Amino acid sequence: MVDKSSSVPLYIQIRDILHEQIRSGELAPGVQVPSELELVGRYSVSRMTARKALDELVKASMLYRQRGKGTFVTQNVVSYGLSTMLSFSGTLRALGYQVETRVLYQDVILASADVAEKLNLKPGGEVILVRRLRYVDSRPAAIHTSFLDYQVYAPLLKIDLSRESLLESIERACGMRVAYAKDSVQATLVSGEDMGLLEIPRGSPVLDVEGVAFTEFGQPTRLTKAVYRSDLFRLVVTNRGDLGTALTVTNLPERLLQDGGP
Repeated sequence: MVDKSSSVPLYIQIRDILHEQIRSGELAPGVQVPSELELVGRYSVSRMTARKALDELVKASMLYRQRGKGTFVTQNVVSYGLSTMLSFSGTLRALGYQVETRVLYQDVILASADVAEKLNLKPGGEVILVRRLRYVDSRPAAIHTSFLDYQVYAPLLKIDLSRESLLESIERACGMRVAYAKDSVQATLVSGEDMGLLEIPRGSPVLDVEGVAFTEFGQPTRLTKAVYRSDLFRLVVTNRGDLGTALTVTNLPERLLQDGGP
């Protein structure tokens, strides 16, 4: 029940009750949730309060509305920006998910030509390689592989990145703040090694994300290559109409290039 004497707004209390029912499985994916009028009767609140509680969960992509039918629990897919600018653990925990990290590799290697170019380093220079398997609600969900200049980020080797955020550690231990990132997302099929780690069948579709994070002065700080299970993640893009978002389409069939589209 809600506590009307609490300083927590009533719509937040109702939102949290519904959120916990979804998280516990009491409200399963695809199930219709109580309507605004049902929430009004159950908790003795206004219809506006009930609507606001549902709106909060719709915005978080935990619920979705079907016109003329009602509001339903979203299938078990995480709506996420998939940006290398975001803290994976911090963002998902804020949405109510349990996140765990297993560090697969954390050491110094020699940079390949591709890594050196994207980090503005000399080929063959030393970089820190951090490879992590990320779990969401106990399911293997993503693999993050990051490269950083060893000369600048050596302190990261002493940090337990199974417990600490890499993004926050870069800023706290190395004094480098990430100001923006340039990311690309591509749908592809899982590789042999990754399918074992992610516990998905051979040939399963995944989302490949590659991004370079930069300081406010345009200095590259980190190259990240990430693989996300496409059955667990939905890509969300927010565009406020500025020049920060661009769409590049590659490998279109020749017919589409000639016709100008389907």
